[in-house]
Amino acid sequence: MKKLSLYIFLGLLWCNVGFAELINFNKCFQKNETFKDNKFKDVGYFQDEHTWSVNLSSSKITNIIKYKKDFKDKYGYKDEYWDFDLHNFTDNLIVARTYAYNTADNTWLENQNDRSVISYEVSIDVKNKEVTIKRFPNGTIGLSLKTIGYIAKLKNITFNEAIDEHVGYYHDIYICEEVEGLGDKESGKTDASSGTAFFINNKGNLITNNHVVEGCGVSKINYFKKEYKTNLISTDKTLDLALLKVDLKPKAFISFSNKEPIKRQLVIIAGYPLGKDLSDDLKINEGKISSLKGFENNSNEITVDLAINPGNSGGPIVNENGQLVAVAVAGMSKDVTEGISFGIKSSAVTNFLKINKISPDIKLTSFSMNDEKVNQLLEESTVYIFCE
Repeated sequence: MKKLSLYIFLGLLWCNVGFAELINFNKCFQKNETFKDNKFKDVGYFQDEHTWSVNLSSSKITNIIKYKKDFKDKYGYKDEYWDFDLHNFTDNLIVARTYAYNTADNTWLENQNDRSVISYEVSIDVKNKEVTIKRFPNGTIGLSLKTIGYIAKLKNITFNEAIDEHVGYYHDIYICEEVEGLGDKESGKTDASSGTAFFINNKGNLITNNHVVEGCGVSKINYFKKEYKTNLISTDKTLDLALLKVDLKPKAFISFSNKEPIKRQLVIIAGYPLGKDLSDDLKINEGKISSLKGFENNSNEITVDLAINPGNSGGPIVNENGQLVAVAVAGMSKDVTEGISFGIKSSAVTNFLKINKISPDIKLTSFSMNDEKVNQLLEESTVYIFCE
């Protein structure tokens, strides 16, 4: 079974820490000193300086290793780097993995399409600036092939024997001293980040993703060149939904479709991809539903071939008549595939609203709307949301 990478299109992660496109965790050193007190100590593998560079545009994490001079001199090492595929990206956790074809050839997989075995996983605790590397039992050992080769040579054993001897052992934790690309939590400065929300009634209620507002003290929206503070009413972390309210009567709101989505159905998305760094004009594009399930068989989601990008989170996905079909939430890493994104079904949104004692406007009949009217509806009901 092939392994695929999921990345969540984050808008706002928390109020005082936003993510830039490139995040660097610098001057990272081992916390648990694995190699000083075990069978690796005779290899001379000391605590060398690591940098973990997270590139959101390429969905890659690069580990840059700077070896100490005595280690370089003794074993002929040069500074090196490993690439990992970004697997998941949440408010306080970044996860990346690398894959191998199988355990027999002990081969790292880089820039390949066939991914069958997880080799090892990198988890970055953003808040604590802590990086954990763990090896998966069914993959290759979490060391470079060069390091394994040196172990085998020093102990006068075969390459596979060196792997077998240390299999299941590799689990290291690094603490990073510096981080670039995150907002200054103490001063309250933030990097550019944003999301999308939309009105669901004329009382000022809005829907967006939970990850857009999670951790934010006060979220604001831009509505026809004016800023408004919102009140957070309720969230659902499992569905990744948030309900807000703002003190205004919108010019329009989005009704819900009473029909179940079907494959190949035309759908339209509105939102603010890349926030205002791209422009403050609402972006609207269209595509089709390709599956009635989302990532890992999530029955609360649909899969669409829409062009969804960071900043689209929480935006409406509607049918040709401007009725809600889903809420934009996530997409597959574009280095793995293209045209695979996900939306939370309107039926799941309906249940979320009913629990919060709000009845969505569900159209029992579908009135035909031309492109101009649908565009106007989306312009008047969809908003840019950000953290104060």
